Amino acid sequence: MADDRPTNVNKRVTKEWTTDTSPGERVRTVMKRTYDSQSVATIAERALISETTARKHLDILAEEGFVKTASPPDENGTWYKRAPRSVVLERAGQILDSVDVETLSARVTELRETVREFEEQTGAESPRAAAIDDTELDAAAIAEWQTTHRNLKLARAALALADATEAVEAYTDSGDHGGPSALNG
Repeated sequence: MADDRPTNVNKRVTKEWTTDTSPGERVRTVMKRTYDSQSVATIAERALISETTARKHLDILAEEGFVKTASPPDENGTWYKRAPRSVVLERAGQILDSVDVETLSARVTELRETVREFEEQTGAESPRAAAIDDTELDAAAIAEWQTTHRNLKLARAALALADATEAVEAYTDSGDHGGPSALNG
């Protein structure tokens, strides 16, 4: 039986990607998957653009808060990584896309109770403090507590995002396009 797969699939996909997307879109796509610091050269190579073009788009993404500079002390030049705030907003949005607010509120209550149980069991206020205090919890229990603690924070962020989105919609629906300027000082 003959192999019907096209030859040079990677070249074809690469060509389609560069044809169908702008350099800025490619840099954003690369950075969406970049959690560790990366050099401009590495990002440019992954985005299939020049370093100058990559740097231009990285500076724009930094201004938007999507990436941040994070140069390792032993490296030259500016390095970039995904900004934690943009990751939180993305994850909160994913949560809201998959769970309604009522269910999420109930889940926050459950997560909060689980965290409270760990705190009561150990006398520590966080998984890190429990590990430092050398509590009787095994590594699996501490990992579960850390995961629950993280999930609680992300669920709370999703609820806050839902509330903020509702508030913005209320502003725009009411014709008040000035926004909450009192927060800006």
